[in-house]
Amino acid sequence: MLRTGQNHHRGTARQSYQLLVFFVGGRRLAVKAVDVSGISQWAEPIPVAGRTPFMTSVVRQGQTVLPVFDLAASLRLTVQGSSPLCLRVKHSLGEMAMCIDEEIPVLHTLDSATLQTYHGKDLPADGSYTNGLDEIPILSVSQLGSTE
Repeated sequence: MLRTGQNHHRGTARQSYQLLVFFVGGRRLAVKAVDVSGISQWAEPIPVAGRTPFMTSVVRQGQTVLPVFDLAASLRLTVQGSSPLCLRVKHSLGEMAMCIDEEIPVLHTLDSATLQTYHGKDLPADGSYTNGLDEIPILSVSQLGSTE
């Protein structure tokens, strides 16, 4: 369920990063591929009580129950499409799920020299990169759900 981007650099000695680029509410975001554990169809979430911001439900995937981080709500966006996807990410406290737009994520390989600091304050980011005129933030999975 992945498409491969065309940004491959072959034969270079520089360090490269693999990023999974996806959309939430029409906004393009990225996450390090090593932080992703899977992509599947979105299942109906089950509401739960809790104090962690933007974590108010769980989703069942087979025999596994995952906490949901509502990335769309944290960005004040609405997931787009009639068949949203579930992005499973590896957090230090365990796997979690995020609902993303129905557009198939794309795997990109970027040279480390193209990465830059993300100056936005709207989400925790490990940096960003530029694609055309767009600055694409690289989501910091380890900081999701942390209280500020």
